[in-house]
Amino acid sequence: MLKQRVITALILGVVFIGSILFADTAWLSLLFAGVMFAATREMLDLTIKPRPLIEIIVAAIFASLFWWSLALLTPSLVYWQSLTGVALWIAIAIGFIFYRHHDNRPLPQRVLMCGLGLVSLWIAAHGVIYLHYAYGGWVLLYMLTLVWLADIGAYFSGRRFGRRKLAPSISPGKTWEGVYGGILVTLAWMFLIYAVTDLLNTSLVEFLLIGVATVSISIAGDLFESVLKREAGVKDSGKLLPGHGGVLDRIDSVISATPVFVSGLLLAGSI
Repeated sequence: MLKQRVITALILGVVFIGSILFADTAWLSLLFAGVMFAATREMLDLTIKPRPLIEIIVAAIFASLFWWSLALLTPSLVYWQSLTGVALWIAIAIGFIFYRHHDNRPLPQRVLMCGLGLVSLWIAAHGVIYLHYAYGGWVLLYMLTLVWLADIGAYFSGRRFGRRKLAPSISPGKTWEGVYGGILVTLAWMFLIYAVTDLLNTSLVEFLLIGVATVSISIAGDLFESVLKREAGVKDSGKLLPGHGGVLDRIDSVISATPVFVSGLLLAGSI
């Protein structure tokens, strides 16, 4: 399992990091249309559970609409979409306080959960493509490293120091100590990047605020997917990525982090 996980991670790293840094935005858009197709299928399967053919048709339509909509992207549209995404994730995070597991949730509630997931996925994917187009691959890669390092820091600090559960009814393995560890690791990374580059063209305070806000809200994406999997009674969102599960398992935190990062840059006047 570990060998399979490492091999899959290396392949994904080469494809996505290579595309982000060396390919043009048109290729990245095509790549993310494929991600949208796979992620939409998983979202439908975790919530509404339609027949496989209907699932494929809906996912194909959603991915096609995403591809078509990229021609309409403007700074203003991305700005308002991202702010909507931030508000949506804050509301979802508040909703975790009241979450209670349900073995057989009514269809309207499952449709709502699916809708929230798909809207969030759409906003995040638009943000990713716009970041690449407007700022280039290094800024997009920096945002992704914030999420990745936060996950790594949270994992190891949670294993070593974890005592207080973050959301026991949703994901019993996550702790507040893990959250703090993830933020500390990314803070060190932020100071390093700010010291050696002029990546975002912001003040230090703005740079740190954008980073901390991005990392903090990324946790909500992880927890939201945990809710969907818990409701569906599955361990992973899918089986597309050997050793890693599904696409949503790999991008859940990025979905919530992206609108915060993009909003922060726009509000700071960096884009």
